[in-house]
Amino acid sequence: MQNVIDSTVDILDQLQEFIVGLDPETYQQGSKPLFDSTIGQHLRHILDIYHALIRDIHNPLIDYDIRQRGIPLETDQNEGIFALNAIRQWLTTLTPADLERPVSISSEVDIAEQRCATFQSSFGRELLFASTHAIHHLALMATLAKVLGCQVNSQYGVAPTTASYLRSLEQQPCAQ
Repeated sequence: MQNVIDSTVDILDQLQEFIVGLDPETYQQGSKPLFDSTIGQHLRHILDIYHALIRDIHNPLIDYDIRQRGIPLETDQNEGIFALNAIRQWLTTLTPADLERPVSISSEVDIAEQRCATFQSSFGRELLFASTHAIHHLALMATLAKVLGCQVNSQYGVAPTTASYLRSLEQQPCAQ
């Protein structure tokens, strides 16, 4: 289970490196019609998932529908960095027992009307979900940054299985 925590820290480090490398205007800028959301708004959305885990760590129900839209970290890059650091610090407090704890998760499931579903899971599985969700949004954020003219590390937003595949290609001997 420690590998889930360690990989989550790695993903947050990658996110922070990306955010720190942006200028404040890029952090706040959208690129309509391609992107309705800014990089800061994507970061806030990523952090909503982690905040649900933090908020409900001792609660048997994790509610992913509690969101904090329109908050300063959507437009203030330093707020985003501060929030990433706080989540990274929280991760260091987790124990194997925390990750193994059974939980229920609740989330809206319908775009036509308000309907929710509840599922059984474990806290560790939900931490893994938060990490893969972060990778997905980092890929979107990196794409937006490229559209806005930024140079972006090609490793940002690459899924773990894709990274493993790419490493395997590097280890294959050249054909003679």
